[in-house]
Amino acid sequence: MSEDKKPVIRRLNTSRDMGKFMADYYYELDDAAKSGKQKIAWCTSVGPAEILRAMGFLTYFPETHSAMLGTSRMATDLIPKANAIGYSPDICSYLTADIGAFLEGVTPLAKVFKGIESPPKPDVLVFNTNQCRDVQDWFNWYGEKFNVPVVGVHSYVGVGDVTSSHVASISKQMENMVEPLEEVAGRKLDMDELKQAVALSRECSDL
Repeated sequence: MSEDKKPVIRRLNTSRDMGKFMADYYYELDDAAKSGKQKIAWCTSVGPAEILRAMGFLTYFPETHSAMLGTSRMATDLIPKANAIGYSPDICSYLTADIGAFLEGVTPLAKVFKGIESPPKPDVLVFNTNQCRDVQDWFNWYGEKFNVPVVGVHSYVGVGDVTSSHVASISKQMENMVEPLEEVAGRKLDMDELKQAVALSRECSDL
């Protein structure tokens, strides 16, 4: 392609705002991890984040970190580190890349956000196996490393029509999370805060 025909890169107007939002998000997590002034919950992408927010937790999503490992080309060197401690090359690369990064003590966050040296240390880990079974093993591994509780939702797979028994089962599992999460949070679940969190989540989904 000749010099005068280089493609013009057009950026969305929202990209600058998104960059600021993400910086604020990660700096808030980093500050909480260092100061201990607010509890941090690691949460899978379809985990019950609304419950966590309603209990005052800051939520961190390791899958986003894994995606950053991929886009920054770090994952290729890190996945074998997880393979070396027994994780199969055939399982989720998000899991193996993230564990590999932990083992090596590296993170793409350090390259993007000045002063951030690592992902925030969790006070609790919360998973939902909706997207894949591997998240349970992923979070249990970190639970042992950080010596913190792990709670989760075991979702159904291969479901055709969702029945009332499916809904009741998942609802009960979420209810059973509340007491152990309250122990970590040091406070009770506030139903008004939960309703507000769910409303915001619904609005986000609609948008």
